[in-house]
Amino acid sequence: MIQVAYVIFWWMALVIIGLISFPLVSRVCSNLPDKGYSISKLVGLVILTFLVWMFSSLNLLPFGYISILISFLLLAALSLYLGRKNLRIANWPRKPIIISESVFATAFIIFLLIMVGKPDIYFGGADYFMDFAFMGSILRGDYFPPTDPWFAGSGLPYYYGGHLLTAILTVITRVPPAIAFNIAGAMFFALAVCASYGLGYNITKRKLYGCLAAIFVCVTGYITGAYQFIGYIFNTDILGSSHITAPNIVEWMLNFDFWSAPWLIPGAMAQYPYYIFLAGTLHAFMMSIPFQLMFITLIFALLRKSHFSDKIARSDTLLDVSILGLCLGFFSLINTWEYPVYILFTVLAFVLLKIRRGIKGTLSILGGIIGLSLLLYIPYYLSRSMGGVSGIKFIADRTDFASFFEAFALFLFLAFSLLFIRSKRQIFRGKILILGAVFIFLATIMAAVLLEFHLLILTVPMILLSLYYIYKSKSKTEKEFILVLLLMGALLALFCEIFYIDDSYGAPWERFNTVFKIYVPLWIFLGISSAYAVFYVLSNLRKRIKVAWAFIAVLFLLASLVHPIVSTVSATSGRHTGWGLTRGTLDGMAYLESIEKGDHEALQWINEKIAGSHVILEAPGAVFQYTSRVSTFTGLPTVIGWTSWEVMWRGAWGEMEERVRDVDMIYNTLDNDEALALLAKYDVEYIYIGNLERESYESEGLQKFAGHPEEYELIYENEGVTIYRVREE
Repeated sequence: MIQVAYVIFWWMALVIIGLISFPLVSRVCSNLPDKGYSISKLVGLVILTFLVWMFSSLNLLPFGYISILISFLLLAALSLYLGRKNLRIANWPRKPIIISESVFATAFIIFLLIMVGKPDIYFGGADYFMDFAFMGSILRGDYFPPTDPWFAGSGLPYYYGGHLLTAILTVITRVPPAIAFNIAGAMFFALAVCASYGLGYNITKRKLYGCLAAIFVCVTGYITGAYQFIGYIFNTDILGSSHITAPNIVEWMLNFDFWSAPWLIPGAMAQYPYYIFLAGTLHAFMMSIPFQLMFITLIFALLRKSHFSDKIARSDTLLDVSILGLCLGFFSLINTWEYPVYILFTVLAFVLLKIRRGIKGTLSILGGIIGLSLLLYIPYYLSRSMGGVSGIKFIADRTDFASFFEAFALFLFLAFSLLFIRSKRQIFRGKILILGAVFIFLATIMAAVLLEFHLLILTVPMILLSLYYIYKSKSKTEKEFILVLLLMGALLALFCEIFYIDDSYGAPWERFNTVFKIYVPLWIFLGISSAYAVFYVLSNLRKRIKVAWAFIAVLFLLASLVHPIVSTVSATSGRHTGWGLTRGTLDGMAYLESIEKGDHEALQWINEKIAGSHVILEAPGAVFQYTSRVSTFTGLPTVIGWTSWEVMWRGAWGEMEERVRDVDMIYNTLDNDEALALLAKYDVEYIYIGNLERESYESEGLQKFAGHPEEYELIYENEGVTIYRVREE
């Protein structure tokens, strides 16, 4: 019952933040049907997180209740003052607000029930340990950047905005972190559903298409699931998708292979949003999804304002630029990969849709937005290391047509339906244009075949047609905004077929991270565009053709729903290792009692008895293994955690190997003076000895801690764990 109360507290905090922020948001989004209510929680969270982060980054206030309270009061004051003309509740759009809250609540509750079926903060297969360790480090720390929990003595070399946001809500609601982790997972899904619904509704002014946008962006997936289902029916592999033999459909669903779909792109991993939410790890590219939708909504709202290419000195324009700059820069803090993506989107949107109203005004506003996004987050840029990233390089292996189609089949059908209908109205009416279109199409096919560059067949027509229609259009309305989204989707897909960001991944996985990170905004751009495409196509087709087209569209939709739906059933069935070892709870630590009871009790004791951030010694970590569990579940920094991840963030093995050797020496050496010197080197205050350490090190070396009570104080002991505190000299 207490967990239900935790959920209610969390929910209430979000509703309050949304309501407090709405006067400000409604001024910025005054020309939208819902006045921006669908993103008011998100804008409020951005401002609140930014203020808390800035106080701690400038060493003005330590992270905690006081800084959060002051930041919340500042948010309220800003919203009430800047949105003072919108304070009359009688003037608020009540129906859109009720619908928006209903959409959020429905998505939140549904996903909480899913999380109850798979609550484990598990070590294998995903970054649960990493993300929970980040969150714990922030909760224990005072100032930013947070301490790296897996590299004691150093700041976190990673983007942590989403973890900070979650930590803020954890402090506000007093929810235990292991429960907050799963509530936050459901929250980010619900925020994304609400924002995508609002965007679809605001663009079309139809609730149906708002729902469709939410389904397309947040629920649909790859048609891999349809291939797997057909393979099960006919007991054969379909188009490279392996099938599972099962006595009945229920067993097939419970044992469904949901792991293989994200690996359909050669040399990379590409997950669709629902799959990311279902995994449940608070990773940056998951937490940023609702904020991407928020930013697209803000751009759409501001482009519709008639004054928005006038002088930047106007108060409304200045406010709009400030909000956009703040929200654009937030991508650096929450997921740096998306910052350049949304700079490009902002530039394209304003240049293509507003430049005719005045070059000087448009460029000054763009400069203001981008400049502010840099200026406001200077403390982050100054403290952030680029780690193993060494530049941009050309790729060797490209995505084949079949794999890309398997991922984006529904969106491709809908997007090209939209483009075809517009082509029929414009390009196909002139002989010269027809000949030009045919020539470009044939040339593209030849280039795709000769260069083995299959996606040219899809991206080149999408880019050229989008640019052509935007150029020819005089209105620059919703249709043209959708074309900018399509253009962005095509450009991102093309980028991933030419370049990759050179990081710690070597061949044949060099494009792993590039595709992994960029395909998420690609999905969002195509998903929103596709929802509008349904609206546009059904409004412009004759009845007979409309029925046939709708039938095909429904088939694609159903095919794209198989994988997410069956994956949900399978992931919560308890039949997969690490997915539901302990079900019926939101406590992500509960499963530890069944696999390592001594650790579970000891970690709970640490969280109750040891405050602040102190270095604790544990065995070095290995990726996706039950290691670094102390630093993960307590937030206390350890000398060295998951080494592979630290190398990826920092770009060199040397110091990692040194730390591993030092930790091994501390545990193994019989020379206590040598151990003390190494403990002092890393400011270690606590020594943890559990079953993992007993299996990894010599018993004679471990016994020295008990043999020198004058140096090591025994502060905790249970059947499997012993914890010592290093006495001060």
